[in-house]
Amino acid sequence: MTRPRSNAVRGFTIAELITVCGIIAVLSAIALPVARFGFRRQKEIELRDSIRRVTDAIDKWHDYKVAGRIKAQFSLTQGDYPKELDDLVKPVELLPDGKKVRLLRERDLIDPMTGKKEWTTLSNTDDPETTSSNEDNIFEVHSKSTALALDGKTHYNEW
Repeated sequence: MTRPRSNAVRGFTIAELITVCGIIAVLSAIALPVARFGFRRQKEIELRDSIRRVTDAIDKWHDYKVAGRIKAQFSLTQGDYPKELDDLVKPVELLPDGKKVRLLRERDLIDPMTGKKEWTTLSNTDDPETTSSNEDNIFEVHSKSTALALDGKTHYNEW
């Protein structure tokens, strides 16, 4: 028994292929800005967390120093705050038991916006209205990124 022949050709027409390509282009044009926004929002969340971790470590250092629990030599201009951010990463010997603690991990010092281990630091003796530091100690940190935040009003270096 033989099958009857069909003159119909199987496949897609050019019009169908162009339509599918057009739909894919429109969907990708919508998806890319949404994805960029999501990545930027995630970086902002990481920046807030990094600033919080660094300032918490600075506060712990201050609390230990005021309580007289840190065993180390310090400069007179340093006061009760760390001289450098790397001081927060190094193990600190606490008195009276000699226990060593690390207040911050090395990776916490990386600014998510710049991808570098660089921060703008302010001292507790600096003028609050200035962005430059006398570098006596580290009281506060800000990102070095000057990009505009997603709120459209502030820059990351103002956080």
